Amino acid sequence: MPLISFCISTFKRGIVLKETLETIKRQTYSSFEVIIADNDHEESARPFVESLNDNRFCYYPNGANLGMKASFNRSLSFAKGEYVVMIADDDPIYPDMLETLVKLSEDYPGYGLYMGGCDWFCKDKDVAPLYRLNVGTNSCLNDDFNINDIRVFSTAEFLSQFYTFKIFKHFLWSTCIVKNDLLKRMGGIPDYGSPFLGDYAYMSIAATEKGCVVINKSLGCQTIHRENFGRSQNDQLPVVAVKFPEYLNNKLSGLNEWPNIKPLMMRFVSLWLVEHLSFLYHFKDKGSIDIVSLTKAEREVFELPFMKTYKFKFYLKKNHQTFHDWLVKIKKTFVK
Repeated sequence: MPLISFCISTFKRGIVLKETLETIKRQTYSSFEVIIADNDHEESARPFVESLNDNRFCYYPNGANLGMKASFNRSLSFAKGEYVVMIADDDPIYPDMLETLVKLSEDYPGYGLYMGGCDWFCKDKDVAPLYRLNVGTNSCLNDDFNINDIRVFSTAEFLSQFYTFKIFKHFLWSTCIVKNDLLKRMGGIPDYGSPFLGDYAYMSIAATEKGCVVINKSLGCQTIHRENFGRSQNDQLPVVAVKFPEYLNNKLSGLNEWPNIKPLMMRFVSLWLVEHLSFLYHFKDKGSIDIVSLTKAEREVFELPFMKTYKFKFYLKKNHQTFHDWLVKIKKTFVK
């Protein structure tokens, strides 16, 4: 029985998928299996998986496009490992990822979530400025800690710092391991009608079992390119604005500290919506954004009561990005 199960959903991105699978194959820790659920009814991913010639890589065609979360949950249903890694087909991992996280689980037993840091890897020179990134590798580690520093969080501590980005600048579920039985008990990948922020909901719920152990070390990267999810799903933005908070409130309201954590979660959702919506307006000149559906999504999002106080911030980010960033920098200076 493998200790780790990698669970992947893919759809018509065979070459990208194979690149990610090859990074898994290069792991220095070898007790793993990889389960690939293919949403393409033509089974286009099959030859790329079979070309690896490795019986640890198991291919399961879905027969139809089930959608991202349902496909991820189908891959999870086949997982036999004690721990699970949910991994996107375009997020490669580094060779020592599993070795690092397995050691964390041995040194700090009993936690639901073990987490490493990540990088952004931007392929496109036109997309990079929109994210304020350099072409190539951009670290998302915590600059206030040394490389390999380990921190242990209770559930409440983790959630409070998770929603305020005090742990890392960015989080990647592909650089975490979660107990398989915990995932099954929590009903698999959170599904509330949209894939948006599903990874954040997943990590939030996983930390409810005792908390989380974090190492300040990059264990993989999120690839930034023109085809990332979220560029054409404008109609789902009002959905996630309502359903993500509802889902987490339902799952986490039993925590004694939830009244203090909930406002942090709501602020996180609000800032994410402001960031993503403003990004799409800037991206429209670089890609093929549907401005009609984007404008409709913007209107619906800012009709929500909790979003009204963020409307001016969105206006600045959308129309005066440089001035907005200068104001944020000044504010951080005074807060320190």
